[in-house]
Amino acid sequence: MPDIHFDKEKGSHLKLFTPGPVHVPERLLKEMAKPNDTHRSKPYSEMHQMAAEGLQKLLYTKNECLIFTSSATGIMEACVRNLLKDDEKGLFFSIGAFGDRWYDIGVSNGKISIKEGVEWGKAITSDVAQDALNKDNYSVVFIQANETSTGVYNPIEEVAPVIKDSGALLCVDATSSMAGVKIEVDKLAIDVCLASVQKCFALPPGLAVCSISEAAIEKAKQVKNRGLYFNFIDLHKRHVAKYQTPTTPPIPQIRGLTAQLDYILNKEGLEKRFERHEQLGTHTRKWVEDINLEMFPEKGYESNTVSTISNSLDLDISKMVSLLLEKGYRIVNGYGQLVNKTFRIGHMGEIQIKDLEKMLKVLADIIFEIK
Repeated sequence: MPDIHFDKEKGSHLKLFTPGPVHVPERLLKEMAKPNDTHRSKPYSEMHQMAAEGLQKLLYTKNECLIFTSSATGIMEACVRNLLKDDEKGLFFSIGAFGDRWYDIGVSNGKISIKEGVEWGKAITSDVAQDALNKDNYSVVFIQANETSTGVYNPIEEVAPVIKDSGALLCVDATSSMAGVKIEVDKLAIDVCLASVQKCFALPPGLAVCSISEAAIEKAKQVKNRGLYFNFIDLHKRHVAKYQTPTTPPIPQIRGLTAQLDYILNKEGLEKRFERHEQLGTHTRKWVEDINLEMFPEKGYESNTVSTISNSLDLDISKMVSLLLEKGYRIVNGYGQLVNKTFRIGHMGEIQIKDLEKMLKVLADIIFEIK
């Protein structure tokens, strides 16, 4: 492994093709370095409002959009604690490590948690969802849009209507797809759609966001012991009253988020951004085919933001990653039970096709060298 250490003067020189955190462009680093007022000031409230309204446009929703000082896991826990009464059942669909994590959050909070999954690499289809929902009555259903460990994108557009027809609230973890893949919250009647910003938003970690429906807010009012830090009611109340948060937020990240949303909406454009991520995914899959590797996800359900690739050539993945680091690029091994069985390439945020092509050429040369 290359001898890489913390550089207190220049920061990291690596070009990140990871599932997050991802490369943060210089324009956003400069934006975040600007001086800020306090989180109880009018200038902060104006900035918070700009961020919230930008998120509404990004998610095609009229629902309020809340800001959390945490990773996405914090909102995942908030969904469990705020929306499930102790005598209600929550259904957790899992297709990988992060679906399992959401289920574990339910169990660790003492909620009645039921997990329904499929073989890793496959997706939750509408038929799978309907079969699971037919088994019992569930108050809330939890599902990933994009499973970062397996590189599978669940067909949310098909599954969401099935879930909503059951009468359950729907919580969607869009951590590694929001701002990279189109998700129409109001059209799909998603009650909570959540993400953190260190992936497709191309911001440093420390901030998470979600849209939240009126139905979810009303349900939260009925749930006891919601906790303090991730209390939907307190967060929503402070948000609608003053465009503020109950506790001190990471103001520089919110400034960066505001600038990035302006860039996405008014410079790159939403549809062009979604098209670029689709091109990145397609290009990576073509590269995988060309060098005789295999994608891990079932065909037709591959992610356009992170590609999980099967180790079908029996490569020494640790060595491959190490040699790529020597060339200035970082990709990552498989996650959890997929370590050494797969490796992952993140192609999200501000990565352009030409950037991806350069890295993949270097990676192909390394693979031909070590296989």
